[in-house]
Amino acid sequence: MKKKILTTFFLLIFNLNLYADENNQSIRIGLLAPLTGAYSELGDSLLYSMQLALEEINDENVIIVPRDSGFNEKDKLNKAINEIKSNNVKVVIGPLTNEEFEIAEKHNDLLFISPSNINSKFSNNIISIGISLESQLLALINFIKKQKKIKQLLCILKINI
Repeated sequence: MKKKILTTFFLLIFNLNLYADENNQSIRIGLLAPLTGAYSELGDSLLYSMQLALEEINDENVIIVPRDSGFNEKDKLNKAINEIKSNNVKVVIGPLTNEEFEIAEKHNDLLFISPSNINSKFSNNIISIGISLESQLLALINFIKKQKKIKQLLCILKINI
């Protein structure tokens, strides 16, 4: 997941100059993540990944605006989005789940890039870039067929969150 966030972040930086603040040419990118609660470890991981990406590109004009959106907490998410908007942010990484898309769609003046891997969705203001397990397994099966492999071993790691 960290590679996906880093790749997305790099693409954002190099392609979103039009979202730069006209006065000082800074790019402000919001992050909606569960920074408290049961899923805070996931939120911290996303925040650290973005900070690592910022350090890698070494551009002081890119500013991360993180906000605690909880996990499937509509009121908290709505408050976090409004706080991000008040910080002159135009691009937001998040929300994390497709159940929260309904709230994000109401804020059509922002562009949301969601790492959700369920129900890939492209709407006026939401891009879901997640990769589902099903699409990964189908790609793996196609690769195995192309390689004409007869024996395969598939290991699946179960992570409880």
